[in-house]
Amino acid sequence: FPRVVVILARLSETKIDDSWANRPINSLSAVFRWWMPQTAAPLNDRIRALETLCVRFPDVGWQICIQQVESGQQIGRSSARPRWRSDAAGAGQPLTSAERFEFVRKARDLAVQWPTHDDVTLGDLVERLGDMSDEARRSVWNRIDLWSRTDANEKTRAVLRERIRLLFLTRHGFLRGLAATQRAKAREICEKLAPQDLVRRHEWLFARHWVECSTDELDDENIDLKERETRVHRLRLEAMEKIWSARGLAGALELLADCDGWTLGRYAANCATGKRAAAAVLRTCLSTHADLGGKLDDFMRGFLWSIDDDLRAALIADLAKTFAAKQTVRLFKCAPFCDRTWRLLDQQDPPVRNEYWRIVHPARPGLTTSETTELIDRLLEVDRPRAAFFAVRFDWDSVETSRLKRVLMAVVNGSGEPAGDFEIEPYSLSEALSSLDGRTGVTVDEMAQLEFAFIEALDRGEHGIPNLERRVAESPALYVQALALFSRRDDDGQDPAEWQIDDPERRAAMGGAAYQLLEHVRRLPGADDEGRIDPRVLSRWVSEARRLCKEYGRAGIGDSRIGQLLSRGPSEEDGGWPCRAVCEILETVTSQDITDGFEIGVYNARGVHSRGLEDGGEQERTLSARYRAYAERLNFDYPYVANMVERIAKRYDRDAEREDLGVLARRRLER
Repeated sequence: FPRVVVILARLSETKIDDSWANRPINSLSAVFRWWMPQTAAPLNDRIRALETLCVRFPDVGWQICIQQVESGQQIGRSSARPRWRSDAAGAGQPLTSAERFEFVRKARDLAVQWPTHDDVTLGDLVERLGDMSDEARRSVWNRIDLWSRTDANEKTRAVLRERIRLLFLTRHGFLRGLAATQRAKAREICEKLAPQDLVRRHEWLFARHWVECSTDELDDENIDLKERETRVHRLRLEAMEKIWSARGLAGALELLADCDGWTLGRYAANCATGKRAAAAVLRTCLSTHADLGGKLDDFMRGFLWSIDDDLRAALIADLAKTFAAKQTVRLFKCAPFCDRTWRLLDQQDPPVRNEYWRIVHPARPGLTTSETTELIDRLLEVDRPRAAFFAVRFDWDSVETSRLKRVLMAVVNGSGEPAGDFEIEPYSLSEALSSLDGRTGVTVDEMAQLEFAFIEALDRGEHGIPNLERRVAESPALYVQALALFSRRDDDGQDPAEWQIDDPERRAAMGGAAYQLLEHVRRLPGADDEGRIDPRVLSRWVSEARRLCKEYGRAGIGDSRIGQLLSRGPSEEDGGWPCRAVCEILETVTSQDITDGFEIGVYNARGVHSRGLEDGGEQERTLSARYRAYAERLNFDYPYVANMVERIAKRYDRDAEREDLGVLARRRLER
């Protein structure tokens, strides 16, 4: 046991940034989980192992200790154990209440008496005060009090102070039901931790766009959000005025590393009044090369958005004359994304204009029709169709038809945009196609082409592939061509030249889309909008599709796919299934490949399902009874189809028997 703990701790020292659950730290956490430890080691051994962890691997030991006093619900799973040996006897078994309490108390004491506390460890303890005893809470507050008298770092003090404020002195803390005495102690500690530095003292007001409700709002259950917003605005104005008066722009920029850049820029604009002062701010920002992760640009963006339109236009025009092309592009990128900025941009050299459209982030709701039209044209000129799609995704009806088609086709054909930039969301794509569908100047073939190109994404959207399904239902040749894109011939013949794709990547992409198409087509040939099927149309379509499949060397897979398509047919109004039009085809053709494909389609249509450990084959017996009832109704009119449906029922009988045996096997293994 101690050797395994040390090995897992050593492995846990290397941070693994992925989404896998079976990381070393998770295995180690499971071993020490206070309410379900995955070890048979007695309590004293687990305590000694935890103490060893804290000494030899303090970072890992802290994580394990703090997990034992974790608040809220927790989830744990039993580790795998040998089924036929007794090596793991007792592992993961419930503990007595005394054992659980003793282990949690020891872990909590180790955490509270940690030899080298800092703002992070003390903050972790503060987050868990709600689940501690009064004595433990007093110990934590005393440790924070001691640390506040010895640590002179203004930044770490401010970080811990804000963490305490958010936990105790906000409405969030009030709703958690924290006692008034705890809130009073938190307020006292916050006063001691208050930074003396003017900038750090007001940092909490600009840390993020939204400021949590504070102490004087806790007892008001009906907070007027407009009044609160006005109050926060006033506090921010007063804070920025104090900072600006004492340190000027340097004081505001000092906050950038830990605060929201746009918010800082917005309030800095209220202090740098007048053209000269505003120009000085922008010149400093454009001349600064500090790496702040884009926050300096966010600061300029908030600053430019907050000043008067005429002043902003004059500043941009003047500064563009004094800076090089790189800084000029940066200035325009931070300006509001609107027509007025673009008119100023028109006065710049072509390299500046082109670079702006290549890097600008086109995000702004409420664009006018003319702005929408211009941004689409400009972004398509620099090969950024996904960015154009992103910019207009909230109002498709305002996008002119030809431009919407151009954007979608450009997305289909690919672009030079970096992978991951402006990913196309299935919901937005579905909305775009729904808006385009039925417009004047848009044909069914054009819509079908777009639906085929985006078929994988449309599987998760409401629009679906109605036009593509309609074209497939009208053209058996199109169905066979799609089949040929992902299946090989069973003879030595050659496909038509127009079906052949030389580029391997494009061939693989087209083959995948074609497979998805045949998997998702639900509309049967001859079906009207109400789902009624014309048997003669369906019969002609099946005959022609089978002929073409045979001609192009795909008779077997063609029949199998036709069978799967027929399995998606509707029921009759009286509850009979399959419908008569499908039964006529199956009874007449009597192809084994079509029959096998039909059965595969039925099994696959069930989709994902779940069951309890003791359910056995109850679900399968229900399905078997349903299909056996269908078969009995078909016995005299369609005996071949009835026999096929009966085989489906027998298949579910066998599945039910297998599930029942699985339950019996599990019961035996658990004894």
